Order: sequence, then C-alpha cells, then structure tokens
Amino acid sequence: MTTVATTTPRVEPANIQVFRVYINAPAERIWQAISSGELSGKYGYGGTIEADLQAGGDYRHKASAQMLQMGLPAVVVTGQVIESDPPHRLVHMWNPIWNDDPDTRLTWEITTGSNGLSCVTLTHELLGAVATAAEVAGGGDPENGGGGWPWVLSSLKTYLETGDVMPGSGG
Repeated sequence: MTTVATTTPRVEPANIQVFRVYINAPAERIWQAISSGELSGKYGYGGTIEADLQAGGDYRHKASAQMLQMGLPAVVVTGQVIESDPPHRLVHMWNPIWNDDPDTRLTWEITTGSNGLSCVTLTHELLGAVATAAEVAGGGDPENGGGGWPWVLSSLKTYLETGDVMPGSGG
C-alpha cells in the first residue's frame, strides 16, 4: 500500500505586479504628482512625497493628518531613488514602515500617445515581500475602493482629470 501525503499549496502573490492606467493629463503633470509633495496629498492615501530626484537620493512619504491620528509615525514609507528621468521614468526603493518585509522596488513609467493620453505603468518588484505584495495588490473592501495600487492609480487619475479628490482618498 502506498501512502501519499497531500497538502494544500500556499499561494503567494506574484513577485512582480504591474498596474496600468490611462490619464488625460500631460506627462509633466503626472510626474509632478508622483514625485513631489505639491499634489501627492490629493490622491491615494494622502500624505506628502519628498524625493531627492537623483540617483542615491532619499525618497519619503510623510503621513497625512489622518495617518498621524491613527498612530502612524511622521514618515510612513522610506526609500532611495535609483533612477530619475523626468517626466518619463522614476525608479525607487519602497519600504512601508508597517511591516517587516524587505525593501521593494517601484518603477513608474509615463508615456504619452499622439492623442494626448498618458499611460502610467507602475511595476512593483516584490521579491520576498509577501505581506507587501498582498497589501498593494488591492482587492480589499470594494465599497471603499479596494485599496492598494489600483486605489492609488484610480484616485490619481480622478484628481488629475477632474481636479476633484476621489471620495475617501487624499484630501
């Protein structure tokens, strides 16, 4: 008699997640929103981006007032700029303070078609960052936008196209 052990395989989120959104805004305006504090509080989860946009420069996402009220520290994401080619490409490390995962790598690519629409492609490399991968994938509460990068990109699009802050984001 042969005995076969069966186990349920553990499914881990992909090591690389790619998100894409088309925005009716010029690349320069999108670049401004993703690389500086000028617009970063108007989309996503709010807060202020501070980035020294040269290789080796610091990248920080400072907490919004709501995040501070929740007990988060003044800086919620840290990283280092790897590459900066305004307004087309920004590559930086991304390390959220709320979990113990290793640093992950974000690549923002912005292209503009002949019709004036800009395509934002966000590639998140998540090797060994299982908790971060699950968090940024989205798929949370659909009543409140689902979360993760889909939420951030949707609210970025909403703000840049309408000037309005998407309900529940930024502020």
